[in-house]
Amino acid sequence: MKRVDRYILRAFLTNYVIALSVMIGLYVVLDLFVNLDEFTKAAPTATQTLRNIISFYGWNMFMYFGQLAGVIVLVAGCFTLGRFLRTNELTAILASGTSFFRVATPLLLAGIGLNGLWLLNQELVIPRIADKLARRHDDAEGRRTYAIWFLRDRGNALLSASKFDPHTSLMENVMIVKRDAAGRMTDVIRADRARWDTERGVWHLELAKQAVGLGRDSTGGVEGPVAATMLTEYASDLTPYELKLRQASQWTSFLSLRDLTRLQQRYASTQEFIKVKHARLTTPFINVLMLLLGIPFFLNRERPTVIMAGGRCLLVCGACFVLTFICQNVDVAKLAINPALPPWLPLLIFAPVMVLLVDSIKT
Repeated sequence: MKRVDRYILRAFLTNYVIALSVMIGLYVVLDLFVNLDEFTKAAPTATQTLRNIISFYGWNMFMYFGQLAGVIVLVAGCFTLGRFLRTNELTAILASGTSFFRVATPLLLAGIGLNGLWLLNQELVIPRIADKLARRHDDAEGRRTYAIWFLRDRGNALLSASKFDPHTSLMENVMIVKRDAAGRMTDVIRADRARWDTERGVWHLELAKQAVGLGRDSTGGVEGPVAATMLTEYASDLTPYELKLRQASQWTSFLSLRDLTRLQQRYASTQEFIKVKHARLTTPFINVLMLLLGIPFFLNRERPTVIMAGGRCLLVCGACFVLTFICQNVDVAKLAINPALPPWLPLLIFAPVMVLLVDSIKT
């Protein structure tokens, strides 16, 4: 590594730390400004409100980093080259016989390496704290109760409860509908309450009965149970952790690729899981793509002003970011398209643009 490489990397990493702090801090401030009343309504005292705010945003910073990782690298790279352009340091580097491509190489390698942080955060950290990320602003303590309706477990059964308390892992008015491979109801379990046993991985049932062997008449309707038995427990992979996670609208984005694959095998409708898996695979490439889209505007022998270069960079990279956001959040079921297409669309559109911009660099 040459001295100029160390100099460029040091400037880039300094700008990366600044961009990371400013962008995530700005995200937190804006979100808090909009949702401050949600925190104050849920806490009786100012001290408790402050605790809830710190707890909520402390955990959610990992999610904010996952959403902004590519933009942070882009901003750090552009700020580094923008400073070199404004202070004429690029001219001095070129005069030493170093090409623009050689200047961009440390930035590109550092950007690829920092994408590894995004990968570790998304695959290892976020899945472990997903239940905390699924909390609402008015439920930072995770004490809100809610109903559960027809969640499918690994045995093809449907689990429902009129009330689930995530703090005590207790369900009330539980109904479990067991089904055969064709999706037809076979047994029904009803219980007043169900409490999770962490050690054994089962739900302990209270006052539970199972209607066994539901028959069918000639028209296919249910005739009634052949027998009824008493139950004390029910084994299921629907743990309290997963029940809490399912309350978030974007809960699939909190899962690792291994969890997504496991759930894809459980559900018949897999379009959402396919889309999220492909989005997970394409995001590192899109993060690097945005960096390559932005830096050519600053590597120019005509020495444009920093404002002009930054404006062009913002226009092109902003369009790529917005398209990526839309494609990763589109409802593929309503559009009736291949679920793998939207996550790859930004690469298909902006990769040729990146090639043209990189090719336009005159060294």
